[in-house]
Amino acid sequence: MIDPEATISALHRAALRSPAALETALTNVFTGRPARSIVTRLMREVGPLSATAPRFPRATGAVLPLRLAAEPDGDTAFTALWAGQAAALAAELPAGELTRMLAAAALKRLP
Repeated sequence: MIDPEATISALHRAALRSPAALETALTNVFTGRPARSIVTRLMREVGPLSATAPRFPRATGAVLPLRLAAEPDGDTAFTALWAGQAAALAAELPAGELTRMLAAAALKRLP
C-alpha cells in the first residue's frame, strides 16, 4: 500500500505509481547494506549488489552529490526508491483505512 500520509518525496511517490515499480531488486549501492528498491540507473550500471559499494554508512554520502544534482530535474537515477517486491500492485490507502480493512477481514475468519 502507498500511504497517502507517508512522508516520501513526490519523486518516490511517482515512481511507485509508474511502470518502473514492476522491477525491484535488492541493492547495497545506496546505503552499503541490502534493501529493496525500484531499479534505477545506478543499480543497472554498477550492479544492484556491488562489491565496490562503500560500506554502511558511507555509501549514502558517496551517492548524495549525484542524487542532489539529479533530483531537481526530476531524475531518480541516483535515488533510493524503497519498495517491496510487489510495489506495482500497491494501492493508495490511508493507514487507518487499511487497518480497519484488515481487522474486518480477520473478524470474518473467527468462528
